[in-house]
Amino acid sequence: MYGWRARIGYTSPPSATEVFPYEFYKMVPDGVTLVVHTLPLTDKSGDEVDRSYDASERAARVMARAGIDIMVFGGVPILASRGFATAEEMVRQTERTIGKPVITSASAQKDALAAVGARKVGVVQPYDDSHVERFLGYVREFGCEATGCASVNSTFIELGTVDEERVLAAGRQVMRDFPDSDTIHIPCPHFATANVIEKLEREFGVNVVTSLQSIVWNALRRVGIDDRIAGYGKLLREH
Repeated sequence: MYGWRARIGYTSPPSATEVFPYEFYKMVPDGVTLVVHTLPLTDKSGDEVDRSYDASERAARVMARAGIDIMVFGGVPILASRGFATAEEMVRQTERTIGKPVITSASAQKDALAAVGARKVGVVQPYDDSHVERFLGYVREFGCEATGCASVNSTFIELGTVDEERVLAAGRQVMRDFPDSDTIHIPCPHFATANVIEKLEREFGVNVVTSLQSIVWNALRRVGIDDRIAGYGKLLREH
């Protein structure tokens, strides 16, 4: 079967999920497949976030019946909506219920930043400037110093249309405005980031850690796949 090495379950927040599976299959080795459940997020209202949190738990049970090897809860805002401590308890409870390892987008990013030795982190976030403090707060929650942020100025429903050049320009802006950053962090795995990772790492000599890259790396390592994957940054190549 296609997923002969690993079948990775993922709850994807956007109702219209496009970029995540495309970039997932760019990064993973042959024999690894994605089992995806989309959540009811279109505008990220409070009601949608609440329903998505509950739907994530139900989806994990369905995916376990389908035979996944690991479960990934996506959507840091969903996980943060009831507090990171509550999300960690949800992970532990879900692991007991489904008998499979469980990680979250948040835990994957935290572990990835630690793996590359990130200390001072500049952020490229996909939305307008009203979201900056939220993303800087996530970096602090992950145990790093947040140096600053550049915004791509997209909306949630338009993430699939973001051009890579806009992301690359925002990464360069971060390094221009916050040159003491040792790492560029690009949260949100639903806009095009895969092809900018190595460009930014080579240009500035810094780590680049993206949400999707972190999820792929953490999920593979948790199921015992230790392949070193070239083309998508130091994280997948060296850790």
